[in-house]
Amino acid sequence: MITLIIVRHGEAEPQIDGKDDKDRKLVKKGLKQMKRVANFLDDLDYTFDRILTSPYIRAYQSAEAILDELGVDDKKIETFNELSPEKEPSAFIEKLKEMDNTTLLVVGHEPYLSSLIRAMTGGNVELKKGGVAIVDYNPVEGKGVLKMLLTQKVLKLI
Repeated sequence: MITLIIVRHGEAEPQIDGKDDKDRKLVKKGLKQMKRVANFLDDLDYTFDRILTSPYIRAYQSAEAILDELGVDDKKIETFNELSPEKEPSAFIEKLKEMDNTTLLVVGHEPYLSSLIRAMTGGNVELKKGGVAIVDYNPVEGKGVLKMLLTQKVLKLI
């Protein structure tokens, strides 16, 4: 069984002409959102074996902010091209078959992450900016269960 803690990156700079979408950085609000995610994960005693992000700066920065808030400095953030927003989730799901009994922090984008959750669980969801979904996935059976789906509005109340 693989547990995926799926996080949509925090609030980022607006898209402007001449700047590549991949280079958009988190804004102050986005960093605050990721700290909120980290505190929630800490409260529930979630830990992860690997941290995987898309190659986009805002996803990587989101993972960094979560790790910083948790005080985790012994884990490396791995960028996966399979998590790029224009990719199909099936390529990432194939990668999951190489892993077992692990907990992954996965940081990426919409609508990719919702498609990934749908492909693993059959659930039709939308992951808001700074949102968190937790999925238990069996790569052998190719089936998963959506355990939790939280927005920033809910995280503020916790």
